[in-house]
Amino acid sequence: MKNMWFYLGVIISIILLLSGCSNSKKDVEVNYGIPWEKDLKTAFTKAKKENKKLLIMAVSKGCRWCEKMKKETLSNRKVAKRLEKYILVKADRETSSERDQLPPFKHVPIIFFMTPDKEVIDNLRGYFEPEDFLEYITELEDD
Repeated sequence: MKNMWFYLGVIISIILLLSGCSNSKKDVEVNYGIPWEKDLKTAFTKAKKENKKLLIMAVSKGCRWCEKMKKETLSNRKVAKRLEKYILVKADRETSSERDQLPPFKHVPIIFFMTPDKEVIDNLRGYFEPEDFLEYITELEDD
């Protein structure tokens, strides 16, 4: 019976190793339930097809304000409901192919609101509490 548990443990370990599973938080990107599109090209195509505006959040690895904005604001139930009108996508500041598709910027987080034709409607820099972000979106949509 002891040998059976040993071999079962070995088999499970091998399966996890071969499947690329890792307990390291560095290997896992947390999305907090936000329905991000996989890349900018896909997002612009989908926005055009669905006649929606885009919310593009420029981020960088290790940016605590980016994580705070995703975790506390964008994943907030009321905010998420309002963002259903938009196609959401992240752009990595460190990836030139992504950064170069956006207007110039220095600091993250920055959120660009854009049309499917890549026209900038507005941008929002820094971290915002959910209530403030909702107020901003209301004003943006009223204009």
